Amino acid sequence: MNVRDRYLGSSLGSFWAISNPLFMLALYTYIFGFVFKVKLPGAETTLAYVIWLISGYGPWIATTEAIMGAANSVVGASGLVKNMAFKTELLPIAGALVGAINLAVSFVFLLLLLAWAGTPVTAHVILLPVVMLLQFFWIIAVGIWLSAIAVFVRDVLQILPTLLTAIMFMTPIFYPFESMPTIIQKISLANPFYQISEAYRSILIGNAFPSWPGLLFVATISWVILHFGLAAFRRAKGSFDSAI
Repeated sequence: MNVRDRYLGSSLGSFWAISNPLFMLALYTYIFGFVFKVKLPGAETTLAYVIWLISGYGPWIATTEAIMGAANSVVGASGLVKNMAFKTELLPIAGALVGAINLAVSFVFLLLLLAWAGTPVTAHVILLPVVMLLQFFWIIAVGIWLSAIAVFVRDVLQILPTLLTAIMFMTPIFYPFESMPTIIQKISLANPFYQISEAYRSILIGNAFPSWPGLLFVATISWVILHFGLAAFRRAKGSFDSAI
């Protein structure tokens, strides 16, 4: 399902693709920045925390949208799968790319806040495309698996939003890594999205290079997941017609 199809029939159309992520960014900014008044070590202003939050939560919104889009891609395109001969492996990729709009909206909003705060954007920003490509490489790898499983186990599509919400709150998106319990810190280190969000924060806020070992970990685990996921997808797709 692409962005146009998703909002087909609504009065404002694709405007929702922009307004929805902005609304969620504003909501969590209000909750954690102004209600709970979360502060960062060494940066006591609310604006500094808001910028830090958006640099992690913006990519998470994109990740959630992309994973859900990829997971639902084969089931949602049942007519195409049944009636047309094409490489169905492309469906999860197309579904995942829906999240790119959310990522772009979040980054535009973040760059405006950085300009307002007077925070310089350094040459490290040229590494953003590398991190973005790696993020979607990981999402597509996971999405290949989920899209095939969802054809045979539709409950996956119902469970996935709850699971993603749980992962979100177990990842240091809204609060610093150091404030989390030790066991959750260890789990976070093995979470590819934590490594990705830290890379974004290093580039945009820390004006530094991201952790290359962290990005190498994401690249490696994504390649492994994709390698076995494609093999499983290709074995299963012969049964898609009868299962959809």
